[in-house]
Amino acid sequence: MSLTPWRPLRELSREMWEFLERGPFPYLGEGRVPKVDIYQTESEVIVSAEVPGVSKEDLQLYVDESSVRISGQMEQNKEFRDEHIYRTERQFGSFARTVSLPAEVKPDEARAEYKDGILSVRIPKKNPGKANGRRVYIQ
Repeated sequence: MSLTPWRPLRELSREMWEFLERGPFPYLGEGRVPKVDIYQTESEVIVSAEVPGVSKEDLQLYVDESSVRISGQMEQNKEFRDEHIYRTERQFGSFARTVSLPAEVKPDEARAEYKDGILSVRIPKKNPGKANGRRVYIQ
């Protein structure tokens, strides 16, 4: 059985950044950010992001030892002018999302794949198998 430490300040920080990235009024179409899942195995961290409708050429990916930043541009269909639009719910424009990683990684060895609107990033851990902390016994 392994224990996962509770890090309330990290959670609060993450929630504040998500609020700022998403914006206070997401229904107005501002602050579009991709939804992400973050997994880790013994040897790597995997980030999976939803970016449907964005071409691979319009995506940028930056990885450092502790975070991943995904940014890009969602282009609006130029076929229709404003007077021909009956309803539009999809969001367009630029977006960016930075997420913290659960372990230090080797950014130079990151690999990314984009398929069916999902960006998958696999990054080897810097110290695989090493715990992120150690238990301190109280005397």
